[in-house]
Amino acid sequence: MSDWREVEHLEQFNKFYEKGNYMDELMMDREIEIIKQYPTDGKSAIEIGCGSGTCTVRLSEIFDDIEVVEPCESNIELLKEKLPDIKCHQNLLQDFSGGTDPDRKFDFVFFLNVIEHVESPINSLKHLSRLVKHEGLIFISCPNCMSLNRRAGYKMGLLEDYEKMAPKDIEVGHRRLYTVDMLRDHCDKAGLKVLDMKGMYLKPLSEAQMITLGDDVVRAFYQLGEDIPQYCASLLAVATRKYY
Repeated sequence: MSDWREVEHLEQFNKFYEKGNYMDELMMDREIEIIKQYPTDGKSAIEIGCGSGTCTVRLSEIFDDIEVVEPCESNIELLKEKLPDIKCHQNLLQDFSGGTDPDRKFDFVFFLNVIEHVESPINSLKHLSRLVKHEGLIFISCPNCMSLNRRAGYKMGLLEDYEKMAPKDIEVGHRRLYTVDMLRDHCDKAGLKVLDMKGMYLKPLSEAQMITLGDDVVRAFYQLGEDIPQYCASLLAVATRKYY
């Protein structure tokens, strides 16, 4: 797909980001909690794909030195409403060459809930490896097609197979869903070493059912899933560049 067609494809899902999603915001809160467990003082960061900019706001509270790469004009407008002075490069990842400093590398690279949207995930991960410093960290999150609720749906005959997209996946433009092994494999093929694989949100019920349980219950299930990623609704890989 040509670059302009890819941007056009991504732009059609902006309505989702305009209206926002409360459960996604709770997920972002948990991602930020995990990121804060790492030494971030004085570190630089770059976020690839900003969506509505909600996660960018949270990251900007951690990192004074942060830049964003985002191809969609509509998403950049949402971001600038929240962070008018943020340094944002309007590019597809594969076209980004570092802005005014093509040799710049970052301590932290964030690819949060983006890999499931891109056309070529392994190539995208290779581009990330060129942006991160030696011993820098890349955070990659994505939906898990073998989460506990999807396993239950399959056993109940409500889900034909694990790869089948849910309505929300289609609404936001997911091209694929992941498993723990698939995410590790894609990172490995891109020259990345996964240092840690965390689970985000142990989700035993549908999203509509989980919402009725209240924030405290949902937040508890976000934490419960950290050590059993294969059963969680979302995966978070912490990776770095291989040196061999």
